[in-house]
Amino acid sequence: MTLAAKNIIQKNKGYYLLCSLTAISLIVLILSPKNGFAWGIFGLFVARTFAMRFRPLWLSTLIILIITGTLTVLNEVTNRTILTPAIKSGIIRIDPNEYRVNGNSLSGTGWLLDESVAFYHQMQSEEEQAYWLDLTIPVHVQAHFILEEPESATNRFQFDYQEYLYRKGIHWTVEIEKISSITADTAFNGYFSKFRTESLRYLKKGLPDDKTADYIMAMLFNQTDDIERLAMTAYRKIGILHIFSISGMHIHFLISALEYGLLRIGITRETTRPLLLVTVLCYGFLTGGGIGVFRALFTHAVLLVSGVLGEEVDVKDAFAFAILFALWQNPYLVFSIAFQLSYTLSGLLYFLSPRFKGMKRHAFIKDLLLSVMMTTVSGLFLSYHYFEITWIGMFVNILFSFFFSSLLFPVFWLLAMLSLLRFPVSVVSLLTQKVAFLLEYLEKCSQWLADANWLLMITGRPGLIWYLLLGIIIIIFLTAIEQRKYQYTMTLILIGGFTGFYLLPLINPEGRVIMLDVGQGDAILIKMPYREQTVLIDTGGVVSFNSEEAAWKIRESSDKHGRDLVSAIKAEGVTHLDAVLLTHSDSDHIGNLGYLANEIKINKLFIASGMEETATFQAEMKEIRKLPPIVPLISNKTFRVDSLIFQVLNPETKRAGENNDSLVLYSRIGSLNWLFTGDLEEKGERELMKRYPALKVDILKVGHHGSITSTSESFLKQINPEVAFISVGRNNRYGHPTTEVIKRLDENATRIYRTDLNGAVHYIFKGQEKWIDIMLQ
Repeated sequence: MTLAAKNIIQKNKGYYLLCSLTAISLIVLILSPKNGFAWGIFGLFVARTFAMRFRPLWLSTLIILIITGTLTVLNEVTNRTILTPAIKSGIIRIDPNEYRVNGNSLSGTGWLLDESVAFYHQMQSEEEQAYWLDLTIPVHVQAHFILEEPESATNRFQFDYQEYLYRKGIHWTVEIEKISSITADTAFNGYFSKFRTESLRYLKKGLPDDKTADYIMAMLFNQTDDIERLAMTAYRKIGILHIFSISGMHIHFLISALEYGLLRIGITRETTRPLLLVTVLCYGFLTGGGIGVFRALFTHAVLLVSGVLGEEVDVKDAFAFAILFALWQNPYLVFSIAFQLSYTLSGLLYFLSPRFKGMKRHAFIKDLLLSVMMTTVSGLFLSYHYFEITWIGMFVNILFSFFFSSLLFPVFWLLAMLSLLRFPVSVVSLLTQKVAFLLEYLEKCSQWLADANWLLMITGRPGLIWYLLLGIIIIIFLTAIEQRKYQYTMTLILIGGFTGFYLLPLINPEGRVIMLDVGQGDAILIKMPYREQTVLIDTGGVVSFNSEEAAWKIRESSDKHGRDLVSAIKAEGVTHLDAVLLTHSDSDHIGNLGYLANEIKINKLFIASGMEETATFQAEMKEIRKLPPIVPLISNKTFRVDSLIFQVLNPETKRAGENNDSLVLYSRIGSLNWLFTGDLEEKGERELMKRYPALKVDILKVGHHGSITSTSESFLKQINPEVAFISVGRNNRYGHPTTEVIKRLDENATRIYRTDLNGAVHYIFKGQEKWIDIMLQ
């Protein structure tokens, strides 16, 4: 290390963190050049650096910015594809560390013509499944496949799969249709992959096949697939998911325990540090180097190397080098919530922990205050990505962190060592059974807390200016705590800031009718100005074909459709639903009701009379923990949801909940007349025309997803809609919407919007203004 570099580090402990923050803002600026927020933050950090009036720091900042800018631009310029859909066959390199087997589904990332791709394959036999489950070496797969562009987000503010893959350098998804041959990859780097795979399997084989083993593999070796989905969802809801994926807490425990043990047995500190460094590198290789793991390992590695070289490096500078090195490898990490939470919360700990140690308060009070600050800071990121802030995390984080760090991590490492040393499984199982009991109780407590939804703040996603203002308030608050000045005043301002942030939808004059993209199904969200009323018509869902599947083919359910629906609703800042209106009992219209009702409060449920007796509806009711009042409806009835008025046009009497028994609703929303028809078919349309011969509408929700059996020519001529909304899945098996229906609408001069081509469709009204916005142009 040069004398100049040594002097800069020794005289400016922690200043490299400012350099890394400036580099982060530069990356965002380069990758999002039109982002005014990034321009402001970049200018702020540059100004702060020069305000310190220390020339070596200016020089190091300039060097770091040049390196960061060059690598970011280079990464963006080279992030291109050479593949085309015309390529129908080829050799895909597949690594056992980079795929997952779920029932008869094989999916992961591989390499095609030296380009990374996301692949999917539906396995045809149990023997094929066993092959992929047992594979330990990378292979070359000669296959016929279909190349497709990844899907982009089709609902507002939702997870964008195309963008996610692009930031990993992936431009295509590959559906493998047929595998011709498989050969082993004999390249040298394949042996590293084999070593990692076999090491992890060797470790797991020495553990009893129970819950404890799943947690050990998840928390120590970043293998989270085996933990039950419901448990992981509960941990996320109560704000402790970071313990599994981004905290690096277990790494700190491992290094501290090893250092203590080596020193206690008489090994010198000079010898201990190289041994710990080798351990850190080997452990990083085994875990695959996830974001939190990389941060913790790299920070400790820098400190160990500096110790070996006899140089002093402050922990905050080591942390800053971890940030820079991670972003130099992949600048797109800056957009990942895992990166944002891991590095932000760790940086906060590095700065606040010394202050808290000097506080003359009870340990519990200090832990609570630190947890409050961590939850406050993480709230910004959780609001932006998940549209909600879980304040209960302030309290449970203390208990869970203590529980894991003081009890579970030591036991987990002990069991991992016993497994590596091949202690008899019967001996190890005595301990794992006790731990499994504790984990079972932990999961039940987490699920109970998650179900209670205590202190949950649904924020939606306000404009960036509001995040900037709230971020400034948080920074000033933290500064006040760090300097011990104006603490109570800033606490009140912080509470006021979050309260105002939460109440923003109440001052929004825009109203929206949103045909959400739920695939082959229906879900229409009505959100009135100032969030006065929120109504959902149908919930979407997956159609079940009742086919008998062999046990090996059955995939773990993910509730993806339900989660996507709830996320799309929360993204709009909806905290509760005043009413849910269900048109009929088909799964693609009510299949997400159970999941929805357990996630978002429903004040009242309106249904077509008779559908309450159907098996599908009753099955959904059994999933709901707290049933809302249910109101059956028949025609010639008018009902209100506060200022929203709906006229029921169908069914005429209590019926069986089939297509022509659909609840048909007429309403005036945003100065236009709307007709929502469910899956009404031609026979039902004829009956409707007889009963309401003067019916005219501005916007028609087309019946039965554009099936040829609906939206007849005579019906269109009578109601004469200007606009038609069609909710339909991409490349659906039914061929919806049919060319006949599209032709009828075109001949009627009706403007068509459809979710398979346009994504979610927003009818927006504000005062006398009204317009339609679509997600996919």
